[in-house]
Amino acid sequence: MQWHQVLGFVAAVAPLTLIPGTSFTLVTQQVIAGSRSDGVLVSFGSACGLLVHAAFAAVGLSALVMSSAQALTVAKILGGIFSSGWA
Repeated sequence: MQWHQVLGFVAAVAPLTLIPGTSFTLVTQQVIAGSRSDGVLVSFGSACGLLVHAAFAAVGLSALVMSSAQALTVAKILGGIFSSGWA
């Protein structure tokens, strides 16, 4: 991958990650209900999730999932296991 392709990808993904949405709402809720450190932890977790999603998209997982129902099922199961804390 050439540097200009990486730069183009970052330029395309950056605005999407900067737009306030559900992550912003969740961080605000945690700061109001808990503390500033809770908000920082939620922000870090949200940023890590976005980074993982972007990395998977960059390596073609999205194309694989779009072409195969079985791949989608496997991705859902692995995501469920990971989010439940088993991993």
